[in-house]
Order: sequence, then C-alpha cells, then structure tokens
Amino acid sequence: MGMCLDLENCGFNNRENARFCARCGIPLRGALLKGRYEVQDLTGTDRGTVTLGALDHHRGQPITVRALIPRVANAQDRENFLQDAELAVSLSARVKDPGSIRVTDYGQDGPVAFLVKSVGATNEDVEQHVSLPRIVTRVEGTLFQPRQSLSEDLDDEDSSTQIRIAIPSSSGLPKVTRPHIQAAEPRNWLAEGNLAYERGDYEEALNAYDIATTQDVVSVEAWSGKGATLLCLGRAEDALLAYDHAISLHPNDPELWTARASVLHELQRFDEEMYCYEQALAYDPNYVYAWSGRGMALAEQNKSDEALLAFDRALVLDPKQSVVWQAMGDTLYSLHRYDEALIAIDRALDLDHSRASLWDTKGNILRRLSQTEQALALHERALQLEPQNATLWFDKGNDLRDLRRFAESLSDYDQALAFDPTLAGAWYNRGNVLAALRMYEDALESYSHALEYDDGLTSAWYNKGSLLHELQRHEEALAAFDRALAADVHYIAAWNNKGLSLFALGRMDEALAALDQATSFAPDEPDAWYNKAVVLEKLGRNQEATSCQEWARSLEQQAKRANAS
Repeated sequence: MGMCLDLENCGFNNRENARFCARCGIPLRGALLKGRYEVQDLTGTDRGTVTLGALDHHRGQPITVRALIPRVANAQDRENFLQDAELAVSLSARVKDPGSIRVTDYGQDGPVAFLVKSVGATNEDVEQHVSLPRIVTRVEGTLFQPRQSLSEDLDDEDSSTQIRIAIPSSSGLPKVTRPHIQAAEPRNWLAEGNLAYERGDYEEALNAYDIATTQDVVSVEAWSGKGATLLCLGRAEDALLAYDHAISLHPNDPELWTARASVLHELQRFDEEMYCYEQALAYDPNYVYAWSGRGMALAEQNKSDEALLAFDRALVLDPKQSVVWQAMGDTLYSLHRYDEALIAIDRALDLDHSRASLWDTKGNILRRLSQTEQALALHERALQLEPQNATLWFDKGNDLRDLRRFAESLSDYDQALAFDPTLAGAWYNRGNVLAALRMYEDALESYSHALEYDDGLTSAWYNKGSLLHELQRHEEALAAFDRALAADVHYIAAWNNKGLSLFALGRMDEALAALDQATSFAPDEPDAWYNKAVVLEKLGRNQEATSCQEWARSLEQQAKRANAS
C-alpha cells in the first residue's frame, strides 16, 4: 500500500493500509478486490480507465483488471461500464477458443467499478458468473446494489446485528402460491461508514454515519465517526457538535476529549483545546495521545519547555511512538538544540524509516550543524519517498545554496514552486540566490512573489529594499524598508539602509534620524556610526562627525581583540 500506482497522473502518497488512492480512487498495490483479485501493478491508462495486473487468489492465476478512475467517473459512467461488463461476460461465455481473452467477472468494490479479463479461461468460469442473478432491493424508491463482500470486512459483532422485518398476518386473504423470496440482509451503516472513512471516501462515510446516527441516536461510535469525517471535510464547527453529542453519551472517554481537542485546534480555540487535554488526562492520566497532543499544542504556542515535558511523559508511556519522537526533535530544533534534536530524530527513524518527513528533518538538522553534504544526501533520500513534495525540494535547494551550487539550487526551488506556487520561503530563497548571482531584476520579482503569499516576511521586504537601493530606485527602497520596520521596529539593518537611501535622496535630516535609531538600538555596530558620521559631515557638524568616526574605530578594535582572544 502507499504510493498511488498512477505516478504520472496522480502519484499521491496514501496512508498506511489504505486500499484505494485517496486522490484518484484507483486500487493500490496489494488491494484485494472482492476479496479475490490482488492488485499488483499498473499496466496502462486510457480515457478515464486504468489497466491493472492482478492475481486471482481463487485460481492462483494472473489476470487483468480494467477499472474506471473514480475521480473522473460519475454515476452514469459507472452504470454504463457495469452494463457493458455484464454483456461482455455473457458474450465470453459463448467463446470456445482455449487461447482467447475473455471477460470472466465484473463488479464494484468501494469506489471502483471494474471488470476482470483472463487468457484461456474455461467456459465454466464464465458461465458460473452469468448464472447468478443481479438482485436489486428497492427501499423507499431508491435502488441499492447489494455489497458483495461487505461481510468479509466486518467483525463478528457488527455482522451479527440484524433488523427483523415484521410480516403482516395473511388471515382472511386468499391463499396465493408465491415463490420464496429471501429478504435482503439489512445494511450496517456504521460499518459502511467506517469502511468508507478508512479508504478516504469522506462524503460516502458522512452519508453512512448520518443514517447510523438517525437509526441509533445513542451510538457513540457513529457520532464519533461522524465528527472525524466532518473534520476531514473541513467542517470543523459541525465536527465539534458531533463530538459534543458523543461526549454527552460517554463523558469519561479520554479518546473523545482528545479528538474534540483536535477540532478546537483547527478552530484556533487554544484555551478550550488545552482544557480538553486536561479532561482526557483527568479520566486517564496514562492516555499517551492526550500527552502527545498536549505537547504539540504547547509547541505551537511557543511554550517549548512545557511541550518537551509533555513529550517526555508520552514517551515514558509508549517509547515506540515515532511521531512523538519527531515532534520532540522538531521542538528541540526550534530551540537550536541541534545535537539533542538529532538524537530524537534518530530514535524516530529507528522506529519508522519509511517517512520522508523524518529524513527531511534530520537533513535540516545536519545542515544547521554545517554537515551540508550529509544533509543533501538525506534530502535526496526523502525525495525518493515523496518525489512530489514541495517542501523536500525546497530543503534540498537550501543545501545546494549553502554549497554555493547556485544553478542546481535554482532548479530545485523552481521544482518546489511547480508543486506549490504559494511556498513563500522558496520564492524568498530563490530571490537570495538570484541576488548572489547579481541578477537583481529577477531577484526582485522573486521577492515580490514571496511577499504576495506572505506579506509579513520581514527579511523579504528588507532584501527587496536593499536591491532597490543598489539599483538607485531609492523611493521604492524607502517604501520597502518602511514595511520591514512596520513589522519589526528593532530591525537595525533596515534603519541603517533607510538612512542610506534618504542620504542618496538628499534628505539629510531624515537620514540622520534613521541612523540615530540604528545606533540607539545597536550601539556596538560600527557601520551605523560610520554612516552617521558621513551624514553629520554633510550637515556641517564636523565635530560630531569626528566623534562618531572615533567611536566606530574603537568598536572595530574591540571586536578584533575579542576575536584574537
């Protein structure tokens, strides 16, 4: 399971144990269709269908599966496909040539409508399928096809629950001989919702959970499943209502409180989120997911020390939680405690070396430790696992930038932006590389794109202003420096360069005021004092200019002595 077999048109990396691709809907490698046909590889795509190589477990023979692509097929397409498949099976029953290709089976499993073709199938194989009637049950005017393999996916408890249909008395009515009709087995909507959720078909799951909660309003599992599905569909407010109903039915369940916390996190109601974790831990102090969730919430609130304590507690309870080790590593990384972060990420990789994000994080740590060549190798390994991940291309580009392999770095930034054009950091770093190559106009364009997607990127405003100053576009440079200073009034370099732009425009008093800010915020910075001396000299205040120059020289000498020691 995992990566979609259609790498060219989809290539989505699915969660572990998924049967169908959550993006395009086709079966993944290892998926069993109707509990019989094991998908092995993709052999072709054509006008809304895929052709798959598979193994028939009943006969131990290779077969070919042709399936509609759910993402591009509608209900009418599926109905037409299945009707054509039924006709093909019927026609195949009449073919006698032993080496001919025949359609031997068809059906629908999950979101996929498919047919099965095999070479040299016997007539008995085909006729056995044709002789089975297609039963349709009418329920309140709606047609439902029976799910042929649903019971194989349910546990004993789910499959044993049946609805008994009351049959009216026939007394007083004339006796009419009728053929015996077996009643359709009632559908287990909770189980169907769970199956649809597992394969990522959230709309179908929500429909099933809605029916399940209508039929059994006190089913905690149905309300909980509905909440999880609504959250996946981006309907966090509705998800919260579903979880509130579930908790009203079972208020002592730490899992429900932790799930409710996740919804509140999406709604950015962080105080209520923390309260939910406290409730979960009050009912079960050893509930590991409450500790890990609490730690992640604290980390996002920049309460790193408290987050690390929560992660420690979670890992004492379950040291095999690779996600928690990774979260601990990320938190230590944010604190610049790179050696400790590396230990945590290595523990995570010992438990799970198949996640690209772990190799990516370790690569970033090694780059911070100036082990850039090793970092590059790890980012390349991460990209082997997720070749369409924009962040991985971005981080690899950063490695190449630090190695001054600028052309390759630009190529990787462009690849990242092809997958995610809104990645402001990639536009920004691309601009920095172009500036290093003295391609200033192209760099300015990259900075503008970065600010289009994140106008609070202070360093992008500063770098844009510095390039505009270099190009003698001083009025535009001033506007950029002012945007940087609006975000960070203590940005010393921005005050200094604003002073230089004002000086170039002949606005000496304003230039002096900007440089006064720079020297007041950074009195140990010699460049600001030298620039201030130049402005004072231009204003005819020569004695003050001389004092500034002497102070700047003394600062440089102090710095040299400090470096020598």
